[in-house]
Amino acid sequence: MSTPDSTPTSRPLRQPGLFVYLAGLGTSAFALWIVHLLNENGTNVMGWYVNGILPVGALLVGLLSGVGYAVASRVLNVKLSRAFVFGMITTAIVDYAAAQYLTWQHLMEKFHADPAQYTFIDWFRDSCEQMAFTSSRSGSDEPGSALGVWGYFFKFLELAGYALGAMLPSLGVFGMPYCKGCQYYLKSHRKGYLSSEEQWADTKKLSSKERGPALEACIQKLVDRTQPVVAEMAETSLAACERAIEALDPAAAKGCTANVLFHLKKCPSCEAHFIELTLTNYKVDKQVGFTSLLKLDKTAAPEPVQPAAA
Repeated sequence: MSTPDSTPTSRPLRQPGLFVYLAGLGTSAFALWIVHLLNENGTNVMGWYVNGILPVGALLVGLLSGVGYAVASRVLNVKLSRAFVFGMITTAIVDYAAAQYLTWQHLMEKFHADPAQYTFIDWFRDSCEQMAFTSSRSGSDEPGSALGVWGYFFKFLELAGYALGAMLPSLGVFGMPYCKGCQYYLKSHRKGYLSSEEQWADTKKLSSKERGPALEACIQKLVDRTQPVVAEMAETSLAACERAIEALDPAAAKGCTANVLFHLKKCPSCEAHFIELTLTNYKVDKQVGFTSLLKLDKTAAPEPVQPAAA
């Protein structure tokens, strides 16, 4: 007689649903409220640019507006589909238009202007064609020449920056390991380290010409040491992966030149798991670098259950 299969039965993924969407709308409304408050204090945050080309203000407002989708997705264990993530672009465009409308409305109230005499379309056209940048190098607050038709291009950059910012939080959650059988995001389960024998105190004393080859040799030696552990984890069960990680160091060796983190994440309900190897090492310029070496995804095909003896 065999034991029943404990592997979760595959079923259609939960759709994002109303709660995820409402959470996104909530943070979008909050972001627009912040834009309105800043406008009342004379700050056009949507018009912040870096180097005259990067719309950082719109990007930051977009990030704030998109946080709700990502948080609700993670808390409710709902895997966002590609269609949902990219469908957020439409919502972001509507949000951006609302932010522009709030700016126009604020100006109408501030100067007691008649909206019928200066419509939103008139204002938007002028805000594009009369857009000008202030040069920080000149030390003057005087704006430069109006951009004319080029202003529409920069308004498009604002829109693109806002839409990108709104999508980024959800894209981060979208890439997290997920058990489709149980419909849970995986949680951190075990960590272990392999550290280099070489000490950074010795390596950094070398000249820059010597330090480069020494670091390459150190990293290659460390990566070679990971191969047997990786081979064992790739072919064995969750229990064997746990034992392999427990055999490693619980923390990186102090003062080592490089180390590899083995991070095991597990489904809260079944044995589906995911292992990521991350290399941390000093570089020739004495800065610290991080590199993702390998990802073992063992969530798509859960381990078969062996039949028990009759």
